[in-house]
Order: sequence, then structure tokens, then C-alpha cells
Amino acid sequence: MSKEGKEKRLQQIFNEIKTLNPEILSDLNKMIRLYSQAQIIIGHLDADALYEHGKAYTERKRVYAETVEKTKGTGVEKEAAAEKAVYELRLKEWETKAESRRWSNLFNSIDNLIIALRRDERTALEEYKKVNDLYEGWIDNV
Repeated sequence: MSKEGKEKRLQQIFNEIKTLNPEILSDLNKMIRLYSQAQIIIGHLDADALYEHGKAYTERKRVYAETVEKTKGTGVEKEAAAEKAVYELRLKEWETKAESRRWSNLFNSIDNLIIALRRDERTALEEYKKVNDLYEGWIDNV
């Protein structure tokens, strides 16, 4: 799936999550499942961004080495020419690194959200159990 396809599916998942009510146990469970699905896609997007970062890094190193090799002059002059030659490539490298970081941060944020939702789910189940136990006790005494 393309990057655009992954981002579109991710948006669909988030839109579906917005329609759910976390106070309804079945919706809460579905939210947890959808956030987990989102993490899978985010992991792929992060991996893609990390790959692009690696490509940008490799390209920058190649251009730097070629520029040093073909430039005449002292070592300082060669380095200066190489740094000028790779300036735009450095920017591209940092852009791809930043995109990877954004996906990684989103993944971690969702991970924390899933933990909180699971805690809410456990609390709700415990409350239902208490209510059920009270009800069964009341029925037995009637």
C-alpha cells in the first residue's frame, strides 16, 4: 500500500474512533482494537520514513565524497566545497528524520492511550461484576 493509502486508512480509523462512546463497554473495546490497528499502520509509515532517512543519508555521504574527490585545492577547500554541495541533501535528511520522529511519537502516544483505555475497561468490568453480585444477592434474599 502506498503512503497515501496508509494515511487514508489511518484517517478512516480515526474517524471511526470519533464516532464511538468510551462509556459504552462494547465501544470502548472497539476503540482499543481500532487504536491497535492504527499502530500497525503507523509502524509501517515510520519504517517507510526511516528508510527514506537512510536513503537521504547515503545520498548525502555519496555526494560529499564525490565532491571531495573531484575538487582541487587544500583539504579545507575540498571540505568547504563538499559542505556546500550537500547542503540541500542535509535538509532533506533532517526532514525525513523529523517525519519518522512524528510517526514514532504518535505510535507512543497511542500506546499510552491504549493502556489508559484498557485500565478504564478493567474498571468498568469490575463495576459491572459488583453490580451483578449485588443484584444476585438481592434476588437470593427476595
